[in-house]
Amino acid sequence: MENLLNLIKRIFLIRWLWKVFAGFYLVAYTFWIPVIFNSILAQALIASLNLIIGMSLLVEGFSRALELEYGIVAPDLPFKRIREAFGAVLLLGYLLIYALPRGRLVPHWPLDMVITFLTGAIMLAYAIWNTNDKGDL
Repeated sequence: MENLLNLIKRIFLIRWLWKVFAGFYLVAYTFWIPVIFNSILAQALIASLNLIIGMSLLVEGFSRALELEYGIVAPDLPFKRIREAFGAVLLLGYLLIYALPRGRLVPHWPLDMVITFLTGAIMLAYAIWNTNDKGDL
């Protein structure tokens, strides 16, 4: 049982993996924005935030994975904790869509909802607690 708990803990500490999940979901949720918001200004603002934060998290996640695999060191992007916090807030905000019956846009929505919640919560934890990004597995 202790080995299983250690394995689960290690999975939650693979920071690059959760950044890839967060970035992927933020970019994917950009396509939902026209369905959710009626205002073109709100659509443009939230889509911009989604794409900027999502793409930056994807770049960070994949850069860190390449660094671990091949030793290629990529420079750190600025405002890491702020981007993680905003990304977490956006992801957790999308959980409201899953709560509404009209928000269930895809058949596999329960899995997306769980991944969105876990990723948002983990990204928020990364933004709040000062963890060493180089401590990835």
